[in-house]
Amino acid sequence: MFAALSGCSHNKMETGQDLRPDPIPVHVRNENFLDMNVYVVVSGVARRLGLVTGNSAGDFKISWSVANGQSIVLRAVPIGGSGSVTSQALSVGEGQEIEFKIASTMRQSTAIVREP
Repeated sequence: MFAALSGCSHNKMETGQDLRPDPIPVHVRNENFLDMNVYVVVSGVARRLGLVTGNSAGDFKISWSVANGQSIVLRAVPIGGSGSVTSQALSVGEGQEIEFKIASTMRQSTAIVREP
C-alpha cells in the first residue's frame, strides 16, 4: 500500500500539477516623504505587508488564501504622522498584479489592478 501511495505522489510531481496559484504581486510606490506601513484588508481584517520608506518603492506578495475570492483593500498608515489612505475595493484575477501609489498628498493616492 505504501508503494502505491508513493507512486501516486511521484506522478503528481512529475506532471507539474500545482493547484495553488502564484501569490498576488503588489507594487507600492510611496511618493510621500513619510515612511508608510502597508496593510491588506480582507473582510475587515488587516494584515501588515510591510514598510515602504518615504520617496521609495516596495514589492510585496499576497497569498491567495488571504484573498479567498474576495475583494482586496490596501491601506497605508504613515509612521510619525496622522491619518491614513485606503484604496477602493480591488478585484484581482489570477495572473494580475496590484499597483498602489501613495501620493505626496495622501488623498490623491491610487490603486489599480493590471496585467504584468
